[in-house]
This record gives sequence, C-alpha cells and structure tokens, in this order.
Amino acid sequence: MTKSKWIRITFMMAVVLLTATAQVAAPPQTVLPVGSALVTESKGEVVFTSPQGAPMTAQRGSTLPADSKIETAKGSVLLQLQDGSQVLIKSHSSVVLRAPDQGKGFSLELFIGEIIVKVQKRLGSSPSFRMGTPSAVITVRGTRFSVKVTKKYKTYVNVFEGLVEVEGLMQGSPHRMIRPGFSTGVQQDGAPEEPREIGPGEGNGREGGRETENPGAQRNPEDQQKSQPKPGPPNQGSEGKPD
Repeated sequence: MTKSKWIRITFMMAVVLLTATAQVAAPPQTVLPVGSALVTESKGEVVFTSPQGAPMTAQRGSTLPADSKIETAKGSVLLQLQDGSQVLIKSHSSVVLRAPDQGKGFSLELFIGEIIVKVQKRLGSSPSFRMGTPSAVITVRGTRFSVKVTKKYKTYVNVFEGLVEVEGLMQGSPHRMIRPGFSTGVQQDGAPEEPREIGPGEGNGREGGRETENPGAQRNPEDQQKSQPKPGPPNQGSEGKPD
C-alpha cells in the first residue's frame, strides 16, 4: 500500500469517526405539540388541571397539553410555549393554554391575575401571537409586555418592547397600537382606552426569571386612579390584590 493511499484511508476513517461522534453527542431536541407548554420553573402553591378536569402533577421539565389550566395561589410558574415564547404566570392568577391553530387562534387565555410575556419574533408570513382575556384580545408579532385582569374583569396592558395591538370584545371595538413605555385599559364590554405613558416605578418586566424593571408600588389599579387627577396605568406589583 502506497503512502498516499494510506493517508486517504486514514483521513476517511477520521471523518467517519468524527461524524458518528457528533451524532451520538448531539442531545435530542424536545419538540412540543402545538398548544402545549414546557414548565421551566414552578414555585410555591400552584394547581395544574388537565383538559379533562383532573388534577395533574407538574414540575420543572413537565409538558402541559393544550387546554390545561394553571392556577397560582402564592406561587408562580414560568412556561415555554411551543413557538419559543415565554410566559411568567404571577401569583393569584388563572390561565388556560390554547392551541393557536384552533378556535379563536389564541395561545392562551388569562381569566384573572397577571402574566408577563416575551413573545418569540415572527418572521415572514408566520401568524401573530394572540391571547384573550374576559375583556380584550391582544395581538403581537414579537415583543415583551404584561397583562393584568382584575376581579371586575378589566384588562390592563403594559408594553416594554415592540408593539402590542389591543381590542375590546364589543362589536366594532377600535384597535389600539401600544408602543413601548405605554399602557392601556379595557373594561368588560368596552373599548381600549387611549394609551397612557407608564409612570416611573410602575413598569415591571421580567425575562427568563429575572427582574428587569422596578416592580413599583403595591397598589390596586383603580385605587391608583382614585388618588390621581387623571387615570394612571396599572400597578404591576405581584403581591397587590386585584380590585
């Protein structure tokens, strides 16, 4: 065997070995079904309910199917959705996951409480991220914002990055585009209010489990409105009780 032929054989064997090693070493990627979510963090008192209404045991690494219900008492949950978006469910909240390719096209619904969302940016013709509350529909294509629903079903939306489109559930409701640093409120069966600038200390963004902005005062949204000449944006405190 000539020296050049031996070098070629040795090189080919090295390529095959490296390729095989890379294939073995590559960790399998978890592919979530549409409408499902991965629990990346769970703290405190949290109740998970299956689509059939049965209690579920879920912890970090668990996959929740579409139509699962998450209720937080004195706890919180961080979810990763199928499209890569992140949702932080704060205490005293009730959320139901939805399959965006079915029904109203929602990824989730917030019935009471507060969530902070970081939506994976959409490219090209990819459908927008949509979510619902008892008084509003919220549509985005990649941004970071918070949504709070009070006991009177008023929805508050604060925007930290990107643009968020908000509309009421009433027929013919106008669509409001909310830009970073602004907020709006939507009464049940009402239209979105004119966007208001978020005051100092009232923004509360959270990303990947870390606080990125000042939580601000712990006051109810409507209590805050009564104490000021003009209506102010919603308070983002996690321990304040909704009105």
